[in-house]
Amino acid sequence: MEMDSIEEMLGKSVEDLTDTELVVYVKTSMKEINGLDLPVQGMRERSIMAGLKRTYGPDAGKIVKWAFQHHQGRRDGKPITYSTFSKNMKWWTDILYLELQEAAQRQAANAEAAQGFFKLTDL
Repeated sequence: MEMDSIEEMLGKSVEDLTDTELVVYVKTSMKEINGLDLPVQGMRERSIMAGLKRTYGPDAGKIVKWAFQHHQGRRDGKPITYSTFSKNMKWWTDILYLELQEAAQRQAANAEAAQGFFKLTDL
């Protein structure tokens, strides 16, 4: 995945963000994509992001990014919040994670197919 403007602002990719930085990523993404301000209480949001990272490891940040890049920060037409990534919503984060993996598989297959195409044309 290429770095987006928020990752560039934070100076690192989503895989390397701390719990606090993931909260900033969600808040900033919501403002950038939907023009909405998402308030931050502090500890609660960081705790949700820490739980997400415990469950999905470095892919947690990719899941958050996927939610904003491919779902425009919405689920069923409604804006997502920090709690969208909590354990109560694990079914949805699992779906996001599966979509992310499928996209990576398609990208790898396309790259492999393109590489094979170039080999054939070299003849």
